[in-house]
Amino acid sequence: MLKKLLFLLVVVVMLGLPLLLVDAGDRVLSNNQGDESATWFITGEPTLVMNGFDLTPLNLALPAVIDRVSLSVEMAVPGATVEVVVYQDANGGSPVDAALVGRTQVVINQSGVFTVTFPTPVSITQPVIWIGFYLPVDFVFLADKSGTSVLTYWAWTPGGRFDVASLASAQVLGPADGTAPVNINMGGIARITGEISSVVTGTPQTVTPGVTPLPGTPGPVVTQIIPVESVDLSVLGPYSPACETLYKDDADIKITFRGELNITCQAIWPGYAPPSPSGFSRKQLLYDLMFFDANGVITGRLPQPVTHCIQASSPDIDVAVVGAAYGAPRRWELLPTLRVGNFICVELWQGGNLSYFIPGVETPTPTPTATPKP
Repeated sequence: MLKKLLFLLVVVVMLGLPLLLVDAGDRVLSNNQGDESATWFITGEPTLVMNGFDLTPLNLALPAVIDRVSLSVEMAVPGATVEVVVYQDANGGSPVDAALVGRTQVVINQSGVFTVTFPTPVSITQPVIWIGFYLPVDFVFLADKSGTSVLTYWAWTPGGRFDVASLASAQVLGPADGTAPVNINMGGIARITGEISSVVTGTPQTVTPGVTPLPGTPGPVVTQIIPVESVDLSVLGPYSPACETLYKDDADIKITFRGELNITCQAIWPGYAPPSPSGFSRKQLLYDLMFFDANGVITGRLPQPVTHCIQASSPDIDVAVVGAAYGAPRRWELLPTLRVGNFICVELWQGGNLSYFIPGVETPTPTPTATPKP
């Protein structure tokens, strides 16, 4: 019943006032082909592991930006710093002459797919890029057991570290296909992925719940809809405690996707949120969702949506609408919102940021004394 009501809500909005917001849409960069993995240990000294990606077959307009990258972790080294890097390369082949265009530091404390959101999206102007993780000793990551290992490179300096600003400074740099100087045959490709989008130009439209635009003003009206019939909320399942007010429709995952869709959620520092639409104040936590298929590959736009509901605060429930942010740079799109009790529900077609908004003036997020980690 919840899915049916949301579908009708979206149809009414689409027929009555077409949504004019347009985003670039993330393209997933992945060289992985299979669902079997092998574990690889970092020994001796910190080591850079990176995957190369040729953008030419994607027909992606440049410049583009990368906002998120991921690594499949088997065993982390809690408390150790991991440097995440992005290089671009004009001529392909060995990345020895690739230029560093993005870097950030994170701490990885647990296994699973670890996703890094860059504080500022990384600008890409060249057709080949490399995404890498400079990992500490004893770190264990996963590699796909299929595909050509020449797409994964290793880099290190025996007994020490090298400057990631210049790959030429690494004493050992080469592919993981068993050839010199690395002499390690990975027999597959590291499970490193990224999200890239063409740069969007122009000014995004803004919307106001319950307020009709002035004549000649583009943009849809997004309002809360309260169903006149009862709604079964038993299909809703919670996320982890980190996303304590967010729920997903488990029936969508079990029935529509036959259990072959996994969704992860984490609460991230609100300072990473895109600017709120004019006249709105973002409320509660800032959530970040990622969708994975049965092979552990990050999906783009889904063939069917998954219903998500946020448990809104009592003072906000009468006017709250849900917003999702994706694309690069990310920006908010306010979604047709169904209110059921103290839940506000929407249909999500892809991963990204999620929060809810009420009319009002945005309160700036205070800057912390320490640099936040994604």
